[in-house]
Amino acid sequence: MIGLTLALLAASKSAVAGSAPHFSLPDLVTANGRGAFVFEGDRLSSAYPHLYQEYTPGDVTPDVLYDSYFGVVASGSGAWLTDARSVDYLPGTGIIEVQRTAPAGLGLAVTEYDFAPMDYAGVGIAQVLYVENTGATTLSGVQIVSLHNYHVGGSETVQSHDASHASESGSDVALNYSGPGASDVSCDDVYNRVLAGQAIGGGCGRSGDDVVPALGWRLEDLAPGAGVWVGVVTTDGDGDAWIAGRSAAAWVTDEQADWAAWQAENRVPDDLSDVERSVYEQQLSFLRMAQVTEPGDAYGQIPASLPVSAPVGDFEHIWNITWVRDGSYAAAALAAAGRTDEAAAALRFLAQGKTGAYRSYVGDANYLVSVCRVYGDGTEWSDSDENGPNVEFDDFGLYLWALGVLRDAGRADVVAELGPPALDGVADVLLGLIDPNTGLLQPDSSIWERHWNGQQQQFAYSSIQAVAGLTAAANIADDLRDPRAASYRAGAAEIAAAIRMHLLSASGVIAASKDQLDIGSDYLDLAAVEAFNHEILEAGGPEWDASLAAWDAGLRVASGNGYARNDDGSLYDQHEWAVIDLRLTEGLRRSCDLERARALEAWITDQAALNHNTIPELYDPGNANYAGPAPMLGFGAGAYVWGMLHRAELEAACDPDTAQVLGDDSGAAQVGCGCAAGAQRGASSLWIVLAALLWGRRRQVPG
Repeated sequence: MIGLTLALLAASKSAVAGSAPHFSLPDLVTANGRGAFVFEGDRLSSAYPHLYQEYTPGDVTPDVLYDSYFGVVASGSGAWLTDARSVDYLPGTGIIEVQRTAPAGLGLAVTEYDFAPMDYAGVGIAQVLYVENTGATTLSGVQIVSLHNYHVGGSETVQSHDASHASESGSDVALNYSGPGASDVSCDDVYNRVLAGQAIGGGCGRSGDDVVPALGWRLEDLAPGAGVWVGVVTTDGDGDAWIAGRSAAAWVTDEQADWAAWQAENRVPDDLSDVERSVYEQQLSFLRMAQVTEPGDAYGQIPASLPVSAPVGDFEHIWNITWVRDGSYAAAALAAAGRTDEAAAALRFLAQGKTGAYRSYVGDANYLVSVCRVYGDGTEWSDSDENGPNVEFDDFGLYLWALGVLRDAGRADVVAELGPPALDGVADVLLGLIDPNTGLLQPDSSIWERHWNGQQQQFAYSSIQAVAGLTAAANIADDLRDPRAASYRAGAAEIAAAIRMHLLSASGVIAASKDQLDIGSDYLDLAAVEAFNHEILEAGGPEWDASLAAWDAGLRVASGNGYARNDDGSLYDQHEWAVIDLRLTEGLRRSCDLERARALEAWITDQAALNHNTIPELYDPGNANYAGPAPMLGFGAGAYVWGMLHRAELEAACDPDTAQVLGDDSGAAQVGCGCAAGAQRGASSLWIVLAALLWGRRRQVPG
């Protein structure tokens, strides 16, 4: 135990050399593959009837919710329950648990649960309230009210059908409100009536620009210590069919059970600490919530983020758009975690072949997957600016690599299905993009989307992913008895040799691109760490030592823990990137610098543990606050899951006599098989221990 304590303290010292982990993300999101609902600080304040940003050009998914929350009327006074004392997910789920502050003097404890039901085949949100009398006297005449301020598009029409049902329709969406046991419904100045301590009622049948319906429950006398559940489900279909006669309490416990059963099917590394496991499981939850399950062409896609962003200055952008790159990272992580059906669906979506708008940029080849991103229906979508479109050849390599991961996970059926078109429309295209003068891929926009018209370069990242992709393609071709396997291996070898020849500085630092290296300055880019992760260069060798020293000197952010993506100078570049930290962690582990790998990994884990187990796109480079979309999916959840699944095998490959390791009393590295939810061994830092004590409690719903 002494050895483990010292290891924890050592990791903690390394992990908190800069900014300490801290809370900075007030927003959460719950989604079910059909719709997404954002809890912004203290209430539900956004709702999207699709997960993708645009289905086709101009067909934008609207935000149809202003806000929705509960209120209470009792003893001639009333209040809206918008004071959130604590907000978090029930661990490993999409269920948001909110501890509310009830009006003073009533003696009520209020807990709220909001979630998009995973077993509802449509857009829906369940809002549940548990109210307990914590006072010494019986409470009488209490009414609970749920307010639903949706903006469904244009002139809204609201109609009550009975005391527990209402509907609302507009130009964007039609919704139904079902509240079992409700005794009242109204849309008559509900907000002010509750504040005035007046019970709602009277029904509703109105049209207008901002008609706000509400349901009310008149509670029976509530004795000291007694509690009651109320709930309302808002759906785009038949809410009663989903309710199926269940109580509001059962909605929550059944949803928890569904999530528990789903998590039990996942591969969980057996060397995770309790907090690491909590973060790991939440990443898989985000991937599940974010994968589109609506039927048709949209099915299977995983956007780069859910439609929520950390509220930080210029970085409130939202990336609920599916990129081939992010989608490939997400699919690979799902396949490695045992979710091969979901991974296959993600890769099928990307391979619909609705491409070709940029053939002139791709050697006039017929290519299968998008050169950038896709609309919700799978059609190719590349954004343009004054420098032209983004055309990213790394997408081709990444797609093949992810398909190779699914192959390695045992899905020969998917390889037989997707392999032939992928060889024709991706692997062959990559071979045609090899520059005969350098052996690298021809210039492109690459991972950081530098556009065209003179901005394109021979970026290291695109060539690195081409090596990984063509290597996977060769294995797939072998499985299919396709004679092109030899040409794919030869192409991968040629590009790898060109990387070693043309992308290393005189001191051995791998450059962002040949173009920047030729200039001789400002050529740092941590995306190039993938050259070591894909074993094109030797992690721990001289090029690793030189590159790591250069990255430490030139890309470490001011907050002290992680790294900017490159040295190109824009504010976006200069932010700390979670995906860069996570991919560098693998490089550190491959170089057997295990203590440093664990410390950087701990930084991501500890930040997540204090921020709803969420991993963002960015951290502010000065204070490490969350910035940009959160959660990120391929670049956040996927990268974290991938890293944790491969940690044990990489650490096991290190010599415990020479590697810098976190040891037990014997000094041996703590590793596990990485295949099941076994004993919790290993840890990341003292912050994890503290977070476990404060936030790592696995909660059950009260009742």
